[in-house]
Amino acid sequence: MTNKKNKNQDGLSGNWKKLAPKSSRKPASRAAFRKRLLGITKVFALIVVLCLVGIVVQFFQERSQPNSGPLDITGSGMPVSKLMFVSDGVLHKNWFQNWFGPLRNRTLMDLDIEKIQKELKKESQISFARVSRQFPSTLKIELKEKKPILRLCLRSKTKGEQTWLVSSDGSLYLGTCYSNASLVHLPFLNIEPSLLTPNPEGKGYAKLEGITAVAPLMELARREYPGFYQNWKIISYQRPHDNDPGAHIHIKSGKVRNLRFAPQGFAAQLRRLKYLLMESDFRRTPVIESIDLSHDRSVFAKLNPS
Repeated sequence: MTNKKNKNQDGLSGNWKKLAPKSSRKPASRAAFRKRLLGITKVFALIVVLCLVGIVVQFFQERSQPNSGPLDITGSGMPVSKLMFVSDGVLHKNWFQNWFGPLRNRTLMDLDIEKIQKELKKESQISFARVSRQFPSTLKIELKEKKPILRLCLRSKTKGEQTWLVSSDGSLYLGTCYSNASLVHLPFLNIEPSLLTPNPEGKGYAKLEGITAVAPLMELARREYPGFYQNWKIISYQRPHDNDPGAHIHIKSGKVRNLRFAPQGFAAQLRRLKYLLMESDFRRTPVIESIDLSHDRSVFAKLNPS
């Protein structure tokens, strides 16, 4: 009887254990999750607001200090110790230093590079200028210069005789830093005084419009026929942009006293001149009176002066 009772008790005990509640790990409901997220958001927003308040308070404290001074974002700055000068012409570093003045004890930030660049472009010999800073202490100057193709001698009562240079775009300027050797082979330009127009500012002259038609002949001869070019002495032109029979370019040289070109087709005319001067009669003649190349393919020449 005792064993049976125990058996029943044990069975009953096992059944009660099966009825005991088990622990649940199910996630919280959506309402509880939203409540928890809202609490975290409020804490984060409070932290952000406190940080912003601190920044604003610090800013106004710095502004209110009487001896705060300006904010320096470039550092103390070093005096300019190097000048980098680049030009495609005859101007050099010493020219710029004389033009601008001393740089000692001046930093890059002390220099108004836009103003310097603007003033350089005003120089009649300069066609392009760029000024830049290279930190910590280098000032860089880059220039492009006009190339002279002709010389023009002008005389005035106040300044006497002056030699002006003429570039391919018709600009007139008094050259700087040119050596005599670089200018001695430039032909002189002979034009009517009425074609010279003084600038309104009283400095120099306006561009000569006819030079743009003459320049291709000069540049082609200098590049491909240097013997001809160096022998040319005086250049003049009449209506070089017109296509009428009277339009021409007149050249006086040591070999040919009077050489006449049409204002277009320069390559063909120079070739004909080259072949003509290789003829035996022309080679034996020390000075030729005239050669006229301005009539299309026809060439008119006069060997001996009358």
